[in-house]
Amino acid sequence: MTDINTIWSLVLDIVRDELNTPSFKTWFEHTAPVELTDDGVFVVGVQNEFARNWLEERYSQRLSSALKQVVGVELAVRILVDQNSSQEEEADEDQRVEEPVVQQAPSAPDKKNTRHEFDPKYTFDSFVVGESNDFARNVALAVAEQPGLKYNPLFLWGGPGLGKTHLLQAIGIYVTQNFPHKKVIYVTSEQFTNDYVDSITAKSHDSFRQKYRSVDVLLIDDIQFLENKQSIQEQFFNTFNELKHRGKAVVLASDRRPQDINMEERYRSRFASGLQADIQPPTYETRLAILKQFVETQNIPFEDAALAYVAERSTPNIREMEGAVIRIIAYRELSKKQIVDLPMVEQVTKDIFLDRSHRPIPITSIQREVCRYYSISHAELIGSKRSQSIVYPRQVAMYLARELTDMSLPKIGNEFGGRDHTTVMHAFAKIQKLMSQRDVYNQIQQITSSIRQKA
Repeated sequence: MTDINTIWSLVLDIVRDELNTPSFKTWFEHTAPVELTDDGVFVVGVQNEFARNWLEERYSQRLSSALKQVVGVELAVRILVDQNSSQEEEADEDQRVEEPVVQQAPSAPDKKNTRHEFDPKYTFDSFVVGESNDFARNVALAVAEQPGLKYNPLFLWGGPGLGKTHLLQAIGIYVTQNFPHKKVIYVTSEQFTNDYVDSITAKSHDSFRQKYRSVDVLLIDDIQFLENKQSIQEQFFNTFNELKHRGKAVVLASDRRPQDINMEERYRSRFASGLQADIQPPTYETRLAILKQFVETQNIPFEDAALAYVAERSTPNIREMEGAVIRIIAYRELSKKQIVDLPMVEQVTKDIFLDRSHRPIPITSIQREVCRYYSISHAELIGSKRSQSIVYPRQVAMYLARELTDMSLPKIGNEFGGRDHTTVMHAFAKIQKLMSQRDVYNQIQQITSSIRQKA
């Protein structure tokens, strides 16, 4: 019999022809044949438990059929987690608990499925995947493939410019292309608020309810902006419950976790009742891949060293990074240069990257950003209060002062109410240890990014 690698290659050719590109890349690109047992079981290795469960549930019959086409006989398919098939770690099981399947009521065809509201550049194919965002991208695709039946609601969260809007729009584009009868709405929470206010002014509340409660997929961006808007929160809560009850898909995006949004507990618990997926700041490798894709779409020749320079010195905010590249492209066009080289990039971005990376960061800037982030006063930060709500931000500020400045430990201690250098050492060691926790890591990253951008 033909060797298993050849068999699997032929099977993948069949599956590739039957699926769209995003689905194939996500679920099959990292699979590998393991063995064909004597009792007729074809064993396939995948990168993690999440992929194994998804393939078994959604594609086992498709794989069996493809195998029969290739080898001519019925073979059972067994899928297992094989670390050799990928370098990715197994997915966190606590984050991947699936919602019970809800039977979805059929929707009447609706030509006004709002596909015109989506930016065509925001697709799953154009979303650059890295370690910082692969889980969020995969679950977003899973929701798009089975709207309302998987991970409902899906709550995407992460800092600004990391790709949340891209994924929301990618879901919308995918659904409108593959399920043309489904009605999809993408709005920001600000637009949702404006629509509600307009409905009150025009005395057309029924129209508002019909618009948002008759959809099959509701995509809401920047949900955190509903904070302190009690009546709007109530309207959204009712809309959310209605859609959830009817098995319709709800996907929300925010710059923070549900539990960190200033709303009533019943709202936060609803947001967290499905699956949460956070998007971390991109690594250097991911930033470089994003930049390469961006300049390719612009059809502008960049030297590798020039792109590497931008990727290395840019902030995690992808929009800001692309903004810097647009500025470079504009300079190239004005200067009539054929190719973007390293000297040009250094010249154009000297006020963006060089100043930001080499200008000394005042400890007052660190203290100010920490106070803003944790909503405490400067007097509390450097004072003698020992409550945890004050001590922890103080330790974060000391840690950042040690990381971002050249000040000695005694000088740092002096800036925090004349504290001893051993106190600074203890604070640094404690936060450094806590950095292994994702929440703490996110906080440090966000505060650091804000400090550097304002330095």
